[in-house]
Amino acid sequence: MNIEIKIKNKAKKIGFNLVGITDLEPSIYQKEYRNSVQKDMYGGFEYLRETEKERLFPKVKFPWARSVVVLGLNYWQGNFPPLEPGEVRISRYALARDYHSVIGEKLFLLSKFIEEQTGTKKIKYYTDTGTLLEKEFAQRAGLGWIGKNTILITEEFGSWVFLGEILLDIELKSDEEKDNKCKDCDICISSCPSNAFLRPYSLNAEKCTAYHTINKKNGLPNWFPSPSNEYIFGCDICQEVCPFNSNAKATRTKDFFPDERKINPSLRYLESLSEEDFESLFDNTSIGWAGRDVLLRNLNAFRKQKTFLY
Repeated sequence: MNIEIKIKNKAKKIGFNLVGITDLEPSIYQKEYRNSVQKDMYGGFEYLRETEKERLFPKVKFPWARSVVVLGLNYWQGNFPPLEPGEVRISRYALARDYHSVIGEKLFLLSKFIEEQTGTKKIKYYTDTGTLLEKEFAQRAGLGWIGKNTILITEEFGSWVFLGEILLDIELKSDEEKDNKCKDCDICISSCPSNAFLRPYSLNAEKCTAYHTINKKNGLPNWFPSPSNEYIFGCDICQEVCPFNSNAKATRTKDFFPDERKINPSLRYLESLSEEDFESLFDNTSIGWAGRDVLLRNLNAFRKQKTFLY
């Protein structure tokens, strides 16, 4: 059994759903990346401008690396009930234990296995924290393709997948990239309530509900919340409508199953949470990291724009 198969088998045993291998060639999206940064379509994330070179040319930061093992972990929790009057939604990714912790633990275990099996001298892993363009690496490693909503889509689990990467100083055989299967479908583009997509494969973060409710530290735009959008933290609409998510498989990762109080919570309930209650309910989640003040800001803006029945 070759080392690539051993690594993939071990990854599945640890709990990863998808695994592929690729190299560290320069990004094929250099023009698109620079255009987005120059037009400030990334919502003022200055670090994207400052780290442009190492993102587009990963060998700049990792000259020692020769291969990347790319991992995917399904987080879809199954169907949720429809909203009742006065209820709001929280993005699925933020409902359960923070994925950085969950995936980080699994990456650590797989890294140790690779070290034992290969004798690699240098190894490093990431999950949404480094300068790697994760979705492009996942696409090149054969996990899926980047959809028109700029999110990675997989055949097995749709777009409900968290990603992680392990960089190695040994050369492994790369997997084949998969074809983009979005074809003529553009339902994700037309379904965005705030028209955040300039065109297919091009997202303007300044018009994205997820960006403003999660990452924006100051006030929210006048259009928030946009019509027909009931998300108070994050937004999954462009994923919910995707045909490749119509037959999504529920995750087997227990850490991703949320406390029922977080599923379709009422505006009144969220507003009533004390600091202590908030910390208890959202401990080690993305909302917990963002903080109660961010949630309250979102709630206040939401109430001003929408009329709720109780």
